[in-house]
Amino acid sequence: MKKRFGGINRYQLPPSFYKFRDILAQFVPPFIFFQAIRTILFPTSVDVLILIILVALEVCFYFEWI
Repeated sequence: MKKRFGGINRYQLPPSFYKFRDILAQFVPPFIFFQAIRTILFPTSVDVLILIILVALEVCFYFEWI
């Protein structure tokens, strides 16, 4: 039988994935803080890109998209 919406069922993922996700969610805010200070003091395009990626990751954790 074909899947109707064709995505990953979040209940089929292994429990270790959720454990890793929770650990990663705890480490992202301090990295955002450090990267924001570094970007303010020494702004480069790589620093801004890393900061944008970290903020996007935190938004995904907040809205539980991951």
